[in-house]
Amino acid sequence: MKHCYIILLLLFGAINWSCEDALTMTPEASVTFGSAYQTEKDIERAMFAAECVVRGFASQYVRWSSKLGEFDDYFSNGGDFALLQPAKLNGYTCAWNYAYSILKETNSPIPFLNDVSMSEERRNFYWGQIHFYKAFTYLHLVRNFGDCMLIRDEVISGPLARTSWVDVIDYAIGEARVAANLLPEYSELKDADGDAVTYKSFPCKGAANAVLAHLCAWKAGCKYMAPSVKSGYDENALWQAVDSACTAIISRDDIYELAPNPETVCTSVLVGGDRESIYESIFRGFADEFGEITPDFLMAKEWQTFPVTTSRLTLSRECRMLVSSVREMFPTREEGGEKVTDLRRDAYFYKLDSLAHDTLLPLTEGYAFPWKWRYTRLETSGTGTGMFRGYDQNKIWFRLADIILLRAESRVRLGNIEGAIDDLNRIRKRANAKPYESAEGDLRYAIFKEREKELLMEGSRWYDVLRNEYYKTELYGGYRSVSQQDILDGCFFLIVNGEANNTLFVQYPFWQKYL
Repeated sequence: MKHCYIILLLLFGAINWSCEDALTMTPEASVTFGSAYQTEKDIERAMFAAECVVRGFASQYVRWSSKLGEFDDYFSNGGDFALLQPAKLNGYTCAWNYAYSILKETNSPIPFLNDVSMSEERRNFYWGQIHFYKAFTYLHLVRNFGDCMLIRDEVISGPLARTSWVDVIDYAIGEARVAANLLPEYSELKDADGDAVTYKSFPCKGAANAVLAHLCAWKAGCKYMAPSVKSGYDENALWQAVDSACTAIISRDDIYELAPNPETVCTSVLVGGDRESIYESIFRGFADEFGEITPDFLMAKEWQTFPVTTSRLTLSRECRMLVSSVREMFPTREEGGEKVTDLRRDAYFYKLDSLAHDTLLPLTEGYAFPWKWRYTRLETSGTGTGMFRGYDQNKIWFRLADIILLRAESRVRLGNIEGAIDDLNRIRKRANAKPYESAEGDLRYAIFKEREKELLMEGSRWYDVLRNEYYKTELYGGYRSVSQQDILDGCFFLIVNGEANNTLFVQYPFWQKYL
C-alpha cells in the first residue's frame, strides 16, 4: 500500500493550490486532463488524489465548528469562542478551500470516465467513489457553513453565489444514495490490479450509507434552521431513511463489529483498520512519505494533555474536564454488593483516581487527563527529545458505535421505542454501564447523552446538539440565548474566509454586523 501513497504524494505536490479562490481552475484543463485520463490506472490515481485531499481536509477540519460544542469545564477566563463572542471574529472564521478542493479533484475525471476502457463493474466502482466524495464533502460544508456554493459535475472558474443548505443537502442525499448503490461492500473492494483493498480510506457501501444517514439526520433534525420557504419537507421520511441506512451497515456483522470493550476502542478502533471502523483517513505509519504530520486531524490535540506521562502533567490546553465531571458522566454503581464502573471512565482518562488525590491538586487543579488516543510520535533527537510531535493514528470519520446510536435516535423519533432502547443498551452493555430505565426520563435525551459519552472528544457533540435542538441547555454562553432570527441569520454557521474575489459571495447576516 505504501507505494501508492508515495505516488499520491507526488501527484498532490504537483497541484497548484494558490488559485484566487476555491473554485478557480486553469482554462487549459480540457487538454491537460484529457491526456491524463486514458487508462483505468489513470482514473484510480485520480481517486487516490481525491483521497489525499480528504486527508488534508482532516487536518483542517478540527479547526471548524466541532470544537465549539465539546464538553468543557474550562473557558480560558471567559475568552473561549465556545461561549459565542461575535466580536472575536477569528474564532468563527475558517476557509473552506480544502472542501472545495475535494470537489475539484472529484470532478476532474468525470468528462473522461465513460471513454476509458474497463469493465462496467469497474466503471460503476469509480462513479460510486465520485458520488461518495461529493456527498461526504457537502455533509461537512452544510453542517459547518450552512448555505454554500453548489457545484455539481462541472468545474466552475467564475463567481458563484451561495445555495440554500436545504437544496445542497438534497443534492448530497441523492449523491450518497447513488454511491451506496454503486459501491461494493468493504469486503469486496479491489484495486485496478485486482488485489483486495485492506485499508479503510477507500469509499465503500458502508461508508456511503454512513454519509447518507448523517445527511438525512441533519436535514430532519435541523428543520428549525430552514427558512420558511424551504421547510415544507417531511422529516419523518428522512428519519426512516436514517434508520434504513444505519441498518444497512449494522446488519453486515460479517464486516462491521463493535470492539469488545472501551479499552480496545482506544488501542485498536481509534488507531485504524479495526472492524468497528467504517471510513477513515490514513495517517498512521506515513510520517516520512507525507512529511511532518501535525496533530490537527484529531480533536485530542485540544485536550489536556498529550502524551500523558507522569513527568508531564501540565495544564496548558484549552479544553479540560474536571475529575468530578468525569465521575458524573461515567458513574460507579452497586450491583450484588459490588461496585461496578462504566469502563469508559478508565479507558478514556489516565489514572483518574490516582491523579485526583489531594496531594496532587496543586499540579492537576482537579482536572482529568484524557488518554483516549494512545499512540504518539515523539522527538527522537536534539533538545526536544521526548516532546510530542503528533499522533501515529488514523482519522476515524465514522465508526459502528456512532451509527448504532444514530439509529437509536432515528427510532425514538419514529416511535420505535423498543428498538431505540435496544440500540442504546447495546452500547451501554459494552461499557458495562447501567441499562436504560424509564426513570432516567426522556429517551431521546438519554441517547444524546450516550453519544456524548461514547464519542467524547471525537468532535460529534456540536452537531448532535444542533440536530436535537438542545442549544439552550447543552451549548455555552451566548449560544443559549440566541433568537430564532439569529438562527435563520446563521449564528450556528462559520464565517467563510478566502472568498474576497467571489463577487457574488455574501456572508450570513448574523456575522455581517460584526465584520
